[in-house]
Amino acid sequence: MTAHDRPRIKVCNPTGAPDSPPKRLAPRLESLRGARVALLDNGKEFSDDVINAIGTVLKHELGVKEVRLWDKQFPAKGAPFIAELARSCDAVITGVGH
Repeated sequence: MTAHDRPRIKVCNPTGAPDSPPKRLAPRLESLRGARVALLDNGKEFSDDVINAIGTVLKHELGVKEVRLWDKQFPAKGAPFIAELARSCDAVITGVGH
């Protein structure tokens, strides 16, 4: 059997170019002191424990004025409240469990 007789294998690269340019990051806060911070529980196991611990540290050690909890309840579920969340806070932290 020669090289020409062997079956050919086609290798495809599934990556593509992005449809749009990357978005600019929001400006970094100078300080968390006095800020309103949203904590988004993404619904993964133990994410509520992580979020609650972060909220405690933010308020008691870093001087955050307000901590507001948001709950997606399921990781793959969309968050229909994202626009309201963005309007109501200065920063967002999303929590992950394991």
